[in-house]
Amino acid sequence: MNKKLLRLSLAALSLAVLSPAHAAAADVMDAKPASLVKLLSEAGYKPQLRAGDAKTQPSIALKVQENDVYLYFSGCKDGLCRRVTASNGFEFPKDRSGLAGTLAGWNAEWYSQAYEDKEAVYLDASYMLTGGFTKANFNAWFGEYLEELGEFGDKLY
Repeated sequence: MNKKLLRLSLAALSLAVLSPAHAAAADVMDAKPASLVKLLSEAGYKPQLRAGDAKTQPSIALKVQENDVYLYFSGCKDGLCRRVTASNGFEFPKDRSGLAGTLAGWNAEWYSQAYEDKEAVYLDASYMLTGGFTKANFNAWFGEYLEELGEFGDKLY
């Protein structure tokens, strides 16, 4: 019985010792649009912040290769935002007869979500900012979105 207690105590102690060191290695960024502008700039992009106003939330526009990518913030209050959504629009394919099936198939298999409205076809993916985020996690999410963006364009046309 004492050996079990000793093992549990040592395990708890090792977690307590490792946790602060691990937390220090991953800086948590605040959920402000300016923080994402800085992060995207450091990654080599040229983001343009659109501050928003009383009727619209802030957004960021940037070009990735030949694609215009838009990041729309939502749930913003006192300069902090709850979520950012990456979004891209695509022209309708020439043959729209199988479009609904293509979009449904995409949505069943991929993290990002595709949909259409009267004007175009869109691909969106949301990222939660509440409580802050790390550079590594955001960069991984954004990289995945960009990969899916390329795959979606190939599938759509």
